Amino acid sequence: QMASAAASAARPGVAYTLGRTLYLSLTNRSNAAGILQTRGPGFVMPSTSLFVPLPKGAAEPTAVELAAVVDACYQHGDIVGMGENDRGVVFAGAGEPLLRLDVLVDTMDLVRESRHGVLFRVRSDGLHPTTTARALADAKVDRVTVALATADPRQFRALVKPSGNEHDDLSTVCGFIASLAEFGVDVEAVTVAAPNVDVAAARKLSEALGASSHRTREYFP
Repeated sequence: QMASAAASAARPGVAYTLGRTLYLSLTNRSNAAGILQTRGPGFVMPSTSLFVPLPKGAAEPTAVELAAVVDACYQHGDIVGMGENDRGVVFAGAGEPLLRLDVLVDTMDLVRESRHGVLFRVRSDGLHPTTTARALADAKVDRVTVALATADPRQFRALVKPSGNEHDDLSTVCGFIASLAEFGVDVEAVTVAAPNVDVAAARKLSEALGASSHRTREYFP
């Protein structure tokens, strides 16, 4: 299992796996409720994933460190990219990866210098300006998965608990999804089936914004 071997060799908090997919954590910092909060109080990462937040006081990983983890994952493969069997690499983690956009882009660039065809996905809360969407498009990210908690602006604030900067409401997430789609990025919207959330309305909204797919995630009470 190349992904799990690479994750276990990395510093605690830097990498983990779900299934056969390698996940990279860039930061614990966030600008809203993260995946661990929005999936419900009963949600825990599987113990086999090796997921832990970055330890308190630990340095956030550099692009060089992250690229080395990806390289370790692929170095035993017979081919450079694993083709249709390749689940790629996902920037996610306890925090919001796009708060370290420069490091994320640099990591992709470093990996692509030696390994062509590695798929890169970003999981984000979507609370970012159009300039960030443009940067991801320019960096040729393969897919962005955006949390679309609800189609209801008031409910959004209660569920997502944005941290109060100017990019802190549902319209920002909608603008981010629409910008990514406009710039030609494959966008997947994800809605957690939390109590009183109209998932069908969120799916309809994601389609109107240009998302290429929509997924519903289970809520854990």
